[in-house]
Amino acid sequence: MSSHSIGDNEIHPDLRQEWCLNILRDPAVTILPQGSDGKTFTNTMFEYTLYTERGIRAHLLLRRPCSEPDSILSTEYCTLLSIGDGLDGKAGRAHGGFNALILDQVSGAVTRHARQVRVPPATSTITIDYKAPISTPSVILCRAWACEMSGRKIWVKAAIEDEKGRLFASSKSLFIYAKQTNVEAEKML
Repeated sequence: MSSHSIGDNEIHPDLRQEWCLNILRDPAVTILPQGSDGKTFTNTMFEYTLYTERGIRAHLLLRRPCSEPDSILSTEYCTLLSIGDGLDGKAGRAHGGFNALILDQVSGAVTRHARQVRVPPATSTITIDYKAPISTPSVILCRAWACEMSGRKIWVKAAIEDEKGRLFASSKSLFIYAKQTNVEAEKML
């Protein structure tokens, strides 16, 4: 399945839907480690506030080949999420701010992996287009890809979709990498 492989029985029951398993079984998909236990991804807002039975009930961070024509990298980063009614802005519908949060989060994953830097870049701007409400509870796929880089700037596009590829929201973000000292830059070479 990937360099960080998990078996079907290790996958949260919400993510055992056939469309999710089809994504996870693709040999080109890599499941990325995440968590506060020293692995590649950590974010205390997610870990302590959102990862709950009524919030984000299950999640997997993935890397896979990107087929978007404007992608400047060969890969895109994706998050499969099972979300509950604790994220509602209106009964049965995820809050629009949650969409923005998830789009920003998966876009940030692209920037962290586009360049190996000590300090991750910061979001400078994000523009979101809302297309349809996300029903809760549900399972969604959020994916992101880099579309432009210039100096310390990187632009990333992202989308939230369902199992049929129906678009709920999309974004374009600008991230700025921190200035590196000469010592840090030499270590990168």
